[in-house]
Amino acid sequence: MRAITLVAAGAAIALAGMAVGQTLAPKETAGAEPLRAYVPTTVSPEAAAILNAARPGLLKPRPKAPTSAAGFVALNWAFEHVVALREPAVIKQFGITIADKQMSGVHVVEVLPPAYKDDGTVLIYVHGGGFIGGSAHSSLISSGLMARATGRRVISVDYTLAPKGHWQLVTDQLVAVYKAVLATGVPPAKIGMYGESAGGNIIAGTAFKIRDEGLPAPAGLVLISPASDLTGAGDTRITLKEADPVLYSPAVQPAIDLYAAPADQKNPYVSPIYGDFTKGYPPTLIIGGTKEILLSDMVRLHRAIRAAGGESRLELYEGMPHAFPPSMANTPEGKSAVGEEVAFWNQHLAVAKP
Repeated sequence: MRAITLVAAGAAIALAGMAVGQTLAPKETAGAEPLRAYVPTTVSPEAAAILNAARPGLLKPRPKAPTSAAGFVALNWAFEHVVALREPAVIKQFGITIADKQMSGVHVVEVLPPAYKDDGTVLIYVHGGGFIGGSAHSSLISSGLMARATGRRVISVDYTLAPKGHWQLVTDQLVAVYKAVLATGVPPAKIGMYGESAGGNIIAGTAFKIRDEGLPAPAGLVLISPASDLTGAGDTRITLKEADPVLYSPAVQPAIDLYAAPADQKNPYVSPIYGDFTKGYPPTLIIGGTKEILLSDMVRLHRAIRAAGGESRLELYEGMPHAFPPSMANTPEGKSAVGEEVAFWNQHLAVAKP
């Protein structure tokens, strides 16, 4: 099955742009091609083919969408219904086995790779979706890809979506799942946490809460296109806002406000860039592309960790869109990014000796 087009892979994340109402940007005038549809000549032919396949949809203005809580729920339900039809094909594609479970009252989906052999390690995954969309089931393309690539067990967390799921509840849910994994006897040195977009933000913020509650830190974090500053600050939030083919939307910030009120957006659990990294932070790998409005979020987070003496790697890929590794899994860029993730886990996760 041909992975997923850019539009399909970013659909959950794009809910953030659709859910609050969308109009044409001021510079997007009749007859002018929007920058988000531009395909750079510097990407691989395989990546260019996926980006070009997405162009027809990107040339159209995004439709207006619901502004009520019920409207958000209905929009995400419609998305989940469509993706659910693809779930059997995704399971077959990656050869994974899945199981729905409860961990400390939080619904999770356990994802096991083909011919799974337990090496004692666990990866906790948090999906993206602009805080208002997606689920552990609709993000199987991401968790399945990681399970197959690493050969490790993945626990995908079904956190409560905004507007019902505010940041206090969501980070508490992640801490609860982390504690539950520890309670099964898995030591922190064998636990990794990763997520993309909103999921990367949640993971990065929850790492502070884990530390502040006196819990041992996980072995490492992998953050794919994370939002690190929910206040909307950052150079590329302005300079690339018309060029991002996934998060292009003047409505992204209002959607974020449903997850965390403006008054809370400098809390480190909400915007990790404002945290104190000098008190310790897990080794971190950040992966993103040069077409992202969140490019500044990634650079700033990387520099903050490094400035505090922590370990951080920032891997940026030319011409790649938001949260690209799953959608570009069969391209040189996607394969390289997944390879970076596998190498990071192999380096930082203590593996049980035979």
